[in-house]
Amino acid sequence: MRKLINSLGRVLGERVDILIMPRLRPSVKFKVRVLTLLLVGLLWLIVTAGGLIAFVREYHYSVTKADNEIMRVKMKLIGDELERGRKYLELTRTTDTQMRQMLGMPGGKFINLPKGWEASKEKEEARAKELFSKDLRDLSVEEFEDYIDTIEEEAKLHLASFQEIAWYYANRREGLHSTPSIRPSSAPISSGFGYRIDPFGKRSTKRHNGVDFAGKPDSPIFVTADGVVRHAGWVPSFGQAILVDHGFGYSTLYAHTTGIKVKAGDVVKRGDKIATMGSSGRSTGTHLHYEVWKDGQAVNPRNYFK
Repeated sequence: MRKLINSLGRVLGERVDILIMPRLRPSVKFKVRVLTLLLVGLLWLIVTAGGLIAFVREYHYSVTKADNEIMRVKMKLIGDELERGRKYLELTRTTDTQMRQMLGMPGGKFINLPKGWEASKEKEEARAKELFSKDLRDLSVEEFEDYIDTIEEEAKLHLASFQEIAWYYANRREGLHSTPSIRPSSAPISSGFGYRIDPFGKRSTKRHNGVDFAGKPDSPIFVTADGVVRHAGWVPSFGQAILVDHGFGYSTLYAHTTGIKVKAGDVVKRGDKIATMGSSGRSTGTHLHYEVWKDGQAVNPRNYFK
């Protein structure tokens, strides 16, 4: 091992001649150790590699910067389009009101719902208003997704409203089709309309704005008159519920359902299957809670079927 080290030391310590021979000048001769040449070569490799790394990094930075600039321009274009779409949605709200006034349609709330539902709707509207007031460039990814979802929900609501207007105009001379006149379920009635003992309070009475049909799970539920679905989904206390506007002052509510088969904006005909019986929401068992409203007042559903 020592001999090897000594031999390597001798080789590295040897001098080599470097001869430079210009055409017009005398030759120049340098004596340089082998170790010096190796160090100079290593230094050149390090400098070259460092330069290459710096070049690659600068190139990647320039490409990334260019991509980011392109993405920024695209996001601005998308934001401008979304903002333009939102403004058109606001215009459709005014048009909706004007069309309802021209046709003599009610322009207020669809039905009197529990305070919890109204409060949740007001909260959603306040959140949407706050979101729309922000500059799109200041939105996070989650807020941007909420922005798009909110615009989509607004568009769906307006579409449902315009479909209702079209349906109303086509059927305003046929009020009989808009009057609830069949049973929503073939199951027996378990609770009637009016005041009753609160099944949850036990010792207190509470007004019951509909009738309950007690049946087997997944029994079919039928819409009782022609109309337009205004809501299909969760409602506080009522669970999975469907709200149908029949026009001419009539609306019906189907609560505690499951297996909903319609969505907001759908036009339904009397006898269409819209859901199945369940026990969603504040319920003591499988049943359908059915309400009929006339001119904003809950009326006895028994008066509208045999």
